[in-house]
Amino acid sequence: MFTTALVALDQSPAAPATLARLTDLSTWGIKKVILAHVVRVSYNQFAAYDHGENYREWLERCAEPLKKAGLEVTVCVRISGLVADELLAIAGEFDADLLLVGSRAHSRASTLFLGSVARDLIRKTTLPLFLEWVAPDAEDTGTEGAPPVTPALNQVLLATDLSRYASGAENLIRELSTEATRIDLLTVLTPDGLINTPALPVMAAAALNHIRDYLPGKPEQISVLTPKGSPAETIVRIASERDATLIIIGKHGQGWLESKLIGTTATEVCEAAQRPVLIAPLKKGE
Repeated sequence: MFTTALVALDQSPAAPATLARLTDLSTWGIKKVILAHVVRVSYNQFAAYDHGENYREWLERCAEPLKKAGLEVTVCVRISGLVADELLAIAGEFDADLLLVGSRAHSRASTLFLGSVARDLIRKTTLPLFLEWVAPDAEDTGTEGAPPVTPALNQVLLATDLSRYASGAENLIRELSTEATRIDLLTVLTPDGLINTPALPVMAAAALNHIRDYLPGKPEQISVLTPKGSPAETIVRIASERDATLIIIGKHGQGWLESKLIGTTATEVCEAAQRPVLIAPLKKGE
């Protein structure tokens, strides 16, 4: 379903885990990879250009094991004051259909792991974005000996509010279900929703069962879940209880304001999930 991935990298402990995820994503159809880094422009322009060349050499070293694994790899270094915007421009130039970025908290005491670039990418992307969670205490092992990753499709949690804004996420689970081992289909029943629509539990279960019936894959287990609670908190809790290896969620939900560029539920899930999240924007025409 995906063929070309743009991988945003920097020389941080997030890099080895992000690169290791590419092996797993090759089962999703990834054949081409763009390893990209954007040097943020500083007051010293000449130092920035020199640093950019150092990054190119580092990315070339990162590319070697990927090439040996059969992937077509391109290295790209740019200099810009707007890192996320430049990464998205690179994705457009190379016709990438998936973004991969790793992020983690800068403080080990924090459970929040979104960096500023990751947050900007989530807010601005029109492409699916795979956010690789990296534990705050992860060590930088360099470009060699990247840690193994748990296959993302072992236990997938689709979080949907069943609105049209969630159709991107629902379409992704249909395409990925052929490779998934187990799938949980989740809709959170909010207090306001239950008050306004007493039949909501029955309606939500019916809608989730409809999604389940049309999944082309045959996972070992597909569960339909309709817990009550606040959306983000409940999604994170269920993901932990079910040991989800990937959360798929739409970029927007039915409660988002047109003046916002990303729904608050998606933001909060990415901040607190402590596991990979696949953000699915609404495609044109959906």
